[in-house]
Amino acid sequence: MTQHECLWTASAPAPRPYLDKPLPGKTDVVVVGGGYTGTSAALALAKGGARVTLLEAQSIGWGASARNGGQALSCLHDPLAHLVEKHGRDRARAMFLAAVRAAETVEQVIKDESIECDYWRSGSVEAASKPAHFETFEREQAMLYDVAGYKVQLVPKGEVASELGTQAYHGLMINPRGGSVQPAKFVHGLASAAERAGAEIHEATRVLAIERLGLPARDGSRFLVRTDRGDVHAKDVVLAANAWVGTFIPEFRGRVFPVESFILATEPLPAELAARLIPNNRVVYDTRRVLAYYRLSPDNRMVWGGEVTFSGVRPEANIHSLRRGMLRIFPELSDFKIEYYWGGTLGLTLTESAHAGMIDGMWYSMCYVGHGVTLAVYLGRQVANGILGRSVDNPFADLPIPRIPLLRDRTWYANVVKAWYGFLDRIA
Repeated sequence: MTQHECLWTASAPAPRPYLDKPLPGKTDVVVVGGGYTGTSAALALAKGGARVTLLEAQSIGWGASARNGGQALSCLHDPLAHLVEKHGRDRARAMFLAAVRAAETVEQVIKDESIECDYWRSGSVEAASKPAHFETFEREQAMLYDVAGYKVQLVPKGEVASELGTQAYHGLMINPRGGSVQPAKFVHGLASAAERAGAEIHEATRVLAIERLGLPARDGSRFLVRTDRGDVHAKDVVLAANAWVGTFIPEFRGRVFPVESFILATEPLPAELAARLIPNNRVVYDTRRVLAYYRLSPDNRMVWGGEVTFSGVRPEANIHSLRRGMLRIFPELSDFKIEYYWGGTLGLTLTESAHAGMIDGMWYSMCYVGHGVTLAVYLGRQVANGILGRSVDNPFADLPIPRIPLLRDRTWYANVVKAWYGFLDRIA
């Protein structure tokens, strides 16, 4: 029987709660949000000597950070060729190399903080769903080396079995960097590390509004953060609430919207079968607009996410879509039970790009387009560097975020976009 429960939270040690501690009246920095961005920023700030108070409306990792596919990627959602068209060669190079450094940062933080999160430096596989997509890989391989000096490996259709036990794809692109994590263990490990460094963490504390003070207080406070448990004065604020940032920052309302991504996990597979389906234990995603992303869990379950799934429908409908997509690639899994099914909420904008910078004197980082395991950790650290007066590497600063017309009930918008992109995938 399928459990409507997240595999990662079910298989991780019970996290310690951060409850029942009184809020401080003032602090150096308030961090709003307890996912990868917020915990990474809090860790770097606390290690830099700042007094940090992290406020999380639910619990650490509640949104997507404990519930994603666990792919620690070293690339961006957009191919480098598209980034060059959008932003020019220099900025595109900086964006891509920031993503590479993001993967390296995750590995270094895990090592430095001794975070037990089943990290594996596997590399990633991008799988061409159509013949033309492999031709795009050939152009992208040349672009990556020419612009960024970065090497990837191409695997033609006839050799796909060396990486994936399927003939459904038209070739692969192997990125040697990046890896996989157990998401719940990782985000809770980041929170524990931040607390050890001196950060205060408060769960079940919802931020209602943030007011910028007309004149700084005598202690240097510039902001009043109002919560459902009391008010906190702060010199700086980090907005790390991602999909929910518009609920208390009006400037982001109608610009950032939540999208739920759904995932299933099978029962554990025999070791021989698991090794045949993904021989090098890499993380995998395909090239469709509404893509599938998948990997093996540490106990050899197939973990499959993405596909054309919708918010607000019966779980059985989404499970059917996910399972159908999985069996299209790996029909050998038809006899294996689906044991877990869950969803996680990520934040997106119309530009489908990461965004990090400042607004009204507050720092923000959000909207990683499925690459948050690495980018959120990296950009959270860059935001902290800015507050601490250190050098900042943030090529995603000041990117425009267009407003979405009629975006009130945001669930319908994400569902319509998924349905339209799914239609395009079928006919293109």
